Amino acid sequence: MKKLIVANWKMNPKSFKEAEKLLLAVSKTKTTQHPVICPPFVYLPLLKTKLDLGAQDIFWQNSGPFTGQISPEMLKQFKVKYAIIGHSERRALGETDNEVNLKIKGAILNKITPILCVGYGLSAEMEDEEVMQHLQSQLEADLHEIDPKKVIVAYEPVWAISTGDPYKTKQMENPEHAERICMFVRIKFKVSKVLYGGSTNASNAESFLSRQIDGLLVGGASLNALEFNKMITTKI
Repeated sequence: MKKLIVANWKMNPKSFKEAEKLLLAVSKTKTTQHPVICPPFVYLPLLKTKLDLGAQDIFWQNSGPFTGQISPEMLKQFKVKYAIIGHSERRALGETDNEVNLKIKGAILNKITPILCVGYGLSAEMEDEEVMQHLQSQLEADLHEIDPKKVIVAYEPVWAISTGDPYKTKQMENPEHAERICMFVRIKFKVSKVLYGGSTNASNAESFLSRQIDGLLVGGASLNALEFNKMITTKI
């Protein structure tokens, strides 16, 4: 079964021409895994591709006086199938578990698959049991009154994001740690899939994908077509 590899371009590239060039380079690749591209909102109506598209965020209402927000119905016009929700960078700006919960409900109501990011608030010094307790509290709030089978979870330990080194500090056995936590989330909460994110790249993709992890949420490496293409053609 193909594993999900989600490219979170974040606030990149700077121009549509660059975005189009990057997408074209990825679209030409014969993949062994299932790629999803999540560009900035402004590029979604312009990018033409057979690959699945995702949004980097979503609002919970379909219309109304919500300045600056993007509704599920707007996203569906551009064949958006997935939406990243609760990313640590948004939580750091003040997004709450209640808002995350509402966004997941809004996405599901509009048949957009939510990719729920968890792991904000963790530190590299935490033992696995502490990590599980923290995630359990976060997931219980985020998934309140939601069918977990309709949700993909992405475990992103905040200390490993954007470091370029997912093996930093004591987590030298990081693939094993990631697998344990992903299995805990899948078994405990019965969600659809559990991905891992945190400075994953072409060099370490196989070490994660070969384990009981359902895919990857990729940041910086997804902006390099050569790097990302190696990830989506990983054989396991």
